[in-house]
Amino acid sequence: MSLTDLVQARRDRTLRAKLADDDGVKRAQKKIEEETSGYGFFGRRRLLTGALRLTRSMSPDVAAALDACREQLSFTEPLEVYVKPDAELGAFLMRGPWGPLALGLTSSLVEGFTPAELRFVLGHELAHAKLDHLGLPMPLTATIEDLAGPLVSRATAIELFLWCRSAEISADRAGLVCARDVNAAASAFLKLSSGLTRVSVTSDLTSYLAQVDTLASTPVARQKPRSDDDTLECFNTHPYAPLRMRALVAYAKSDAYQRALGHGGLGTLLTLEAAEAIVERDLELMEPSYLEEKTATAELLRRVLFLAGMAVAHADGKVHEKETRALTALLGTDALWQPPALEAITRELADKLIEVKQTAARLALVQLVQHLTIVAAADGVVEPAELEAMYGIAAKLEVPLGIVDETLWASARPMD
Repeated sequence: MSLTDLVQARRDRTLRAKLADDDGVKRAQKKIEEETSGYGFFGRRRLLTGALRLTRSMSPDVAAALDACREQLSFTEPLEVYVKPDAELGAFLMRGPWGPLALGLTSSLVEGFTPAELRFVLGHELAHAKLDHLGLPMPLTATIEDLAGPLVSRATAIELFLWCRSAEISADRAGLVCARDVNAAASAFLKLSSGLTRVSVTSDLTSYLAQVDTLASTPVARQKPRSDDDTLECFNTHPYAPLRMRALVAYAKSDAYQRALGHGGLGTLLTLEAAEAIVERDLELMEPSYLEEKTATAELLRRVLFLAGMAVAHADGKVHEKETRALTALLGTDALWQPPALEAITRELADKLIEVKQTAARLALVQLVQHLTIVAAADGVVEPAELEAMYGIAAKLEVPLGIVDETLWASARPMD
């Protein structure tokens, strides 16, 4: 296998190929080319006027790290490196219609990173060019419009952002291969995520990775109707930082990483397939919630949440105002305009649970059960009858009952 095959995430590869054939994406790329052709590389001009172009003698550490990354990734493209004055830690890569690639680093990063940490960052940026991530500029491809509106459909836009997040996973892997040290890569990542330049990986990495499990067991809800794309996590270009860190650690334990370093890959804890499964499962946390989707299945899930939420609220014999407010926050003010009688709720819920179990994805069913805990705990107490009602609904949806317990536990201990 080539180095590209060993570092490129599966979803990066498959989605990139699919999106390249999409008519809307092709139209968007054509319009981007039309709007940028003939105008030169404004980004490079801004760097030349507002940043320092580094030479080998100015920063031997950066030069040495870049040489190592070039060799590790077999990267031969012309490249200019700039450092810009900035208190934040950051790096970026730009490709114009002509001229060399431009790699930008902030002054804080250059001064605060060790050589191995620097190799992780540089390898990550070079991978975006090596794997042709720059050939599908984001988020512009997903958002560019003509007089008729967006050139790509909403469904394709969601896939574009999913590809973008998967591409970040690939670049992180390449950065790790360049760093050749998972602790140094983790340290660089923690510094970038926190802005702190004095971070202890050994003491903080375990708790940082645990944030993924807290994310998975904390219900995603909304305090107001979220029809605007700016508030939806599925329209983020980067995965959540804890997800990227866990994906990086999983890859470091894989046979693919060992082979990328030139070793045999025998005796490793994970196959590349197992590492991919971890990445793809975790990235599901950023998929659009049924509370936000505009599909028939999402409508059905919202109706089930309303019925199940009312059933749970009724379970202890009294519907509290805070419980109805919680349900309204999830579903919108129209949902509880004229709630039916408990008998009608129970009857419809029984039918809808059967229908939704056959229709909806497992992740959505888990989210629904998690959202029920918001309703049950809204008044500050989860009564035994309410807990039993949630268990019953979870069982009918074939969602593990432990999801209820884990979600209540995580919500009660947000800092654990």
